[in-house]
Amino acid sequence: MTSFYSFHAIDVKGATALSQNVVCSDDLAALAEGVRRSGKWAIEIRHGARLVARVKLGNAPLNAGDPHCL
Repeated sequence: MTSFYSFHAIDVKGATALSQNVVCSDDLAALAEGVRRSGKWAIEIRHGARLVARVKLGNAPLNAGDPHCL
């Protein structure tokens, strides 16, 4: 089953630069799409009100000391 996920491009100051709804089959497909889109922006992925993931700019490694990493 497919559903809409909202993708939010996050600028270096943490503000939403642009948003787009994307149809994905599940959370993993949405995450893969977020990784593909992370070349110029950090990407926040939501399914309704639920936060699915945040992908750092350029899909940089996660850091436990970074409050924006999940």
